[in-house]
Order: sequence, then structure tokens, then C-alpha cells
Amino acid sequence: MIAMTHAKEREQFPVLENATYLVSHSMGAAPLGARAALEEYWNDWATEGPEAWERWFPQILAIADGIGAIVGAPSGSLFLGPNVSVLQAALATCFDFRSERNEVVYEALQFPSLTYVWREWERYGAITRVVPSDDGFTIPTERIVATITERTALVVISHAYYVSGAIVDLATIQRRCREVGALLCVDAYQTTGVYPYDVIDLDLDLVTGGSHKWLLGGPGCGWIYVKPALIERMRPAVTGWWAHAEPFAFDAAPIRYAPSAVRFGHGTPTIPGYVTARPGHDLIRKIGVPAIREHNVRLTTRIAEMALERGLRVNTPLEPASRTGWIGIDFEGSHAVQQRLLEERIFTDYRPGCGIRVSPHFYTNDDEIDRFFGAVDRLRR
Repeated sequence: MIAMTHAKEREQFPVLENATYLVSHSMGAAPLGARAALEEYWNDWATEGPEAWERWFPQILAIADGIGAIVGAPSGSLFLGPNVSVLQAALATCFDFRSERNEVVYEALQFPSLTYVWREWERYGAITRVVPSDDGFTIPTERIVATITERTALVVISHAYYVSGAIVDLATIQRRCREVGALLCVDAYQTTGVYPYDVIDLDLDLVTGGSHKWLLGGPGCGWIYVKPALIERMRPAVTGWWAHAEPFAFDAAPIRYAPSAVRFGHGTPTIPGYVTARPGHDLIRKIGVPAIREHNVRLTTRIAEMALERGLRVNTPLEPASRTGWIGIDFEGSHAVQQRLLEERIFTDYRPGCGIRVSPHFYTNDDEIDRFFGAVDRLRR
């Protein structure tokens, strides 16, 4: 067992005092630093009034670069937004779907919120191509590649499928996009903070994600990475004064976009959501995603093995390299059992077709895995 599960690290998360927290894939546990950040925000607002913007603006830039450091993004190539749906909607406005290159490819296992965004862009000329899944858990990479053609403007692909945790072969898909001149946008919400990847090593065009899962940042702090060579061609129409090259100049339209990914800013930003997220990001950087991954693989392997020993169905890839940070376990009556687990403050969640989703983070120990299975055994009886 690695040192991250020692008492000192666990003390940063009050919920662990009276709960077994195995749901970081859905909502990471709240660190004490987040409360302190909220109090600091309130103090800034209460004591400085509008002058607090002078403190908040550089903080937001630092938070963005802090996330960038986790995924290997250069300074200025990543910026924040309230959530991924808004950021991808802003991204959509950067394309002219009245041209022959008007197709948007996404997979049938994409998180529904993003499918709502892209399907609605059919109003403005986009044609959506949805890559089907045979089993509801995975999609062959070659099927995705075959759907990407010279008519494809953008491919929107999950780094890991939210229904199964299966990892997607981004490198092969990105190469295909290069061959036909399409751009690739990766939704990395399911992996960032628990599965190491580097946007430069993978030569990714665009990546979106958020903070409230493995990054331990709570809701309200989404982000978008834009490959530096692409920034100038991105002119989002979902915009506002925060996207301006000089936001406090308050120039009249037309906008002069910021030269960095800040151009994906909007109107007045949600400062509490951003500053609250920073302590979680700091913890992830301090510990390091490779070390978190090592611990997670050991515990998720143990979870899968213990489930199979009991004759339960595991709906997540058994090969560690093929999955993100959680295990899906299903059996007759699993939804009812998951609800009873909540009553005992054993936090997991349930997805139809997948079952109970169970995830360890760096603050999870073996005793908590044993408690989970002990309760499942008892409740199934």
C-alpha cells in the first residue's frame, strides 16, 4: 500500500470520518482547502468590493495553468468555463457548417449532455454521425476511424466511456483526423486526475474536462485545452468581456479576442466555482497522477477480483490498461442494494446497464473495499 492512504492525507477529507467514499468517479470528496478557499473569496469580496477583481483575475489564470500542468498543456493553452457543455457549445460556433465539411462525428456512448449540444447544431447546418456500439460498453476503434471522412469537420470522442470506464485509443483516432483534415475534441472528464495522459505527447487538438470528479474540485469549474497552433483560428461566438484581449478596457464591439485560450471565456466568471476547485487540483499535482494511477489500479483490480469471486458480473475491462479508475459491478437487485449502501453511508452510484460503479482514489484504503463487499454480501442475502 502506498503512503497516500496514511492518516495525514486522509485528514484532508472530513467525509472519510463517517463514510466509505467510493464514488470519486462521480464527485470527488471535498478537501478542507476548498472551504478555506470559499472563505477567502468571501473575505476578498467583503473587504475589497470591486477591487477584488484585481486578485481574482490572476487567480483564474493560475488555476487554468494548474490544470494544464496536470495534462501537460503549455501555459495559456487551457482556460476555464462553467461546464463542458457550455465550452463545447462555444467550440461549435468556431465552425462554419454551411460548407461541404459539415459533419460532426461522436460515439453512441458519449455522455448525453454533449450529444444534446451537437444534435442541436443540426439547426445550423451540422450533420451528426453517431458511431454505434454493439455491446453498449465499447466501440471498435476501426469503426470510429471509418466514420471520419473528408466531410468531417470535428470528431468529439470520450477518453473513457462513462457507461463502462473503457479507455479509447485516442492516438489512432487523432492520426485519422490528421489524414482527412478534421479536428478532434476529446472529452477527458472521466480520466483527468486518475489516468495519466499528456496532450502534447498525444498531439491532441482540443480537450475538455471538469473538476468535480477525480480532480476533487467540486462543480462549476470546467476547462478547455486548445492546441497552441489552433488558438488563432478559434473565434467563439459564445463570448463576453472575459474573452477580450483587455477585459478591463471595456471596448465596444467587435471583440478583440485574447491571444491565448482565454478567448474561450464568456461573461462575468463564476469565481466561487473556480477558486474552490484549486485546492483539489493542487493535491492532484502534489501527489502526481502516475502515483494515483498505481494505487487506483491495485485497488480496482482487487475490487474486480472480489466481485468475480462472488459470481458478480463486472462490466468494466479487466485489463487495467483498458479502463479508467472505477469498476462496474452488476447482479440481480443491484440498484436496490446500492440504495441501501447509501443508507449506511457507503457512497457509490448506479447506472442502468452497468450496475454499481465503485471507485477508489488516493485516499481510499483496503479496509474500505472490505467494508463495501461485506455490506454487499449482507444486503444480497
